[in-house]
Amino acid sequence: MKNQPDWWDPYSCQPYTMSSADKPRSGLSNLLEYSKVATGALLGLPAIAARYLFLEKQKSSAPASEFVGLSVMPDEQYNDLIVELVEELAVGQLLIRIPSWDTDDLDRYLRFMQRFPNHEFVVNILQSRESVANLDEWQNQIREIISATREITKTYWIGNAINRTKWGCAHTGDYHHLQEKAEELRSDFVGLHILGSSVIDFEPLLSWRTLWNWRRYRLDGNAALLYVNRRHSPYGTQYGIFDLENKLRLSKAMTSLSNRCDDKLWITETNWPLLNTKPYTPNSGHPSRTVDEPTQAEYLKLYYQIAWQTGWVERVYWWQLINPGYGLVDHRDGKLRKMPSFYAMKDIIAGELSEVPAPAVQTPTAS
Repeated sequence: MKNQPDWWDPYSCQPYTMSSADKPRSGLSNLLEYSKVATGALLGLPAIAARYLFLEKQKSSAPASEFVGLSVMPDEQYNDLIVELVEELAVGQLLIRIPSWDTDDLDRYLRFMQRFPNHEFVVNILQSRESVANLDEWQNQIREIISATREITKTYWIGNAINRTKWGCAHTGDYHHLQEKAEELRSDFVGLHILGSSVIDFEPLLSWRTLWNWRRYRLDGNAALLYVNRRHSPYGTQYGIFDLENKLRLSKAMTSLSNRCDDKLWITETNWPLLNTKPYTPNSGHPSRTVDEPTQAEYLKLYYQIAWQTGWVERVYWWQLINPGYGLVDHRDGKLRKMPSFYAMKDIIAGELSEVPAPAVQTPTAS
């Protein structure tokens, strides 16, 4: 990243955690948005509950080559090896992040994407607090990114982790403004495929607020950053009943009822952070929220198998290929080491999607 801001953590590839003093103070706009979240949830609850209870699994017809996705990032030191790793995995669906504040360096991203002429790309356009404060500049940055990459892809995922203040949005109202500015560009670029919602973790009230509202945007798919690592296993539950399958069930139910989004659910980010990998691990590194390498590989397989077998999910992207804290390949010490999760993804793409083993030991319920 050429124009790396001082609030960006290059090890975990996300903004640094904000101190309480630096977070935006609660005000009238926050209270108004929270009231809209609550009102929307109350109005939608009967329909969501009914759809959730009666939603049936659908036999998935998506081959692994279309279902499995992987995030990659340019790195001048490893670009040639990244191409080799992607080819070895035989993954066809790639996702790349392009920060809105890095548009002066678009040639680097474009050259990297051109290394994969036989792959489909999704471009995730990252926002910051400056994006929220200067919406016209945000729109110009989106326009520049689309203009530079439009010959390679038509699919753009707008925003990332919009329910985390450190990413720039104080509340979902801020996100709505960002998405509306992206929507206005449809008339300038034919055939755009725009993904949104962009809620990280399992926060259904906020997800519903981004999917059902009267704002001026239309999503071609629900981009959900559905991490479940805090429950350890995909079979671990939140609020007593929501294991991975039931989280997907609720996400699909809300997506199907949305008045802002087509009935397509994409998991655009997931992974399991690894033990003893600070500063690369994106969370606290506590054993309750991190796993060892063999366990990460096991959970990767389970996540893909469970999601595929529901038939509710269009695609699942792992974040990301090279990172010792949560990726598939460790690049410390100046060399690349394929971790067990690399081979697990290779097995999944080769065809290990059809069998979902029962959990050997039920993990404790957490809330």
